[in-house]
Amino acid sequence: MSIELGSTHTFVTGAVRHRKLGYFASQDDQVDRNIAHSHFYGFNKGQLGYVEIQPWLTVSMTITKHPLEQMLALSPAGQIKLFGSGQQSLETISTPQGSPGVRGAMRKVRTIAGRTYAVGMNRQVYRRDGENQWICLDQAIRPGAGEVKGFETIDGYGDDEIYTAGWGGELWQFDGKHWQELRSPTHQLLTSLLCAEDGFVYAAGRRGLLLKGRREAWQVVEQDLAEDIWDMAWFDGRLHVSTSQGIYVLQGEQLVPVDFGSERPTSFHHLSQADGVLWSIGAKDIFAFDGHDWSRLA
Repeated sequence: MSIELGSTHTFVTGAVRHRKLGYFASQDDQVDRNIAHSHFYGFNKGQLGYVEIQPWLTVSMTITKHPLEQMLALSPAGQIKLFGSGQQSLETISTPQGSPGVRGAMRKVRTIAGRTYAVGMNRQVYRRDGENQWICLDQAIRPGAGEVKGFETIDGYGDDEIYTAGWGGELWQFDGKHWQELRSPTHQLLTSLLCAEDGFVYAAGRRGLLLKGRREAWQVVEQDLAEDIWDMAWFDGRLHVSTSQGIYVLQGEQLVPVDFGSERPTSFHHLSQADGVLWSIGAKDIFAFDGHDWSRLA
């Protein structure tokens, strides 16, 4: 079932919870762009449900697992909206070691091995350990005075193998106790990171930059795509990447465009997958892929 919401709203991001349920954030096109706001929706078994509006922008969304399985949306200032499993609430990332409101804008939230992490500028890294319980993990890696550093993304295979990436091509690894800066083959901004099921970690960025590696060994994948890569997902045994112009799959050493069939989205940006379904979220399109066919959700 297709919901014609894209004619009046701009989709920001979203997250798949399971095959028949996902969430997304949008902005009303008729509201002045200088007025920060986020509308939240759930898409359940083909039916669109409205959650609520919050007076802040959404920069990232994930499905948190503990203590409840819920949508978790993040604002640049560390404000949090949670919804699902019969409950909803608001939180703010705040710790004795600092908070985003003081230290800089947040960029990404992701659930890794059942625990939710958030990263942002000035190499901020936080972990959610319970309801409104966030702890700071970055005390040992904070930038020096005058340095402009930041994490754009995070992923991991477990609490003892987490990776972050961001400005200046930085790559870091966290083993649950200690941080290690990895030797990156680039100084370009890295916008996306994915710990894939093939045992490799992929990092991507501007002008088609794609890295592949794990721990201390990283290399550039020499492929021909020159578009900025904004997101990645591992689905159906293959790496999928999203640019502003399309979705591509990695075949060998080349990124090949996805065949959408009879209807192709006009906008692309974020990817989210779970339970055998992949979502593509663009400014005016939300499409779902079940491994065989693409279909418009909104």
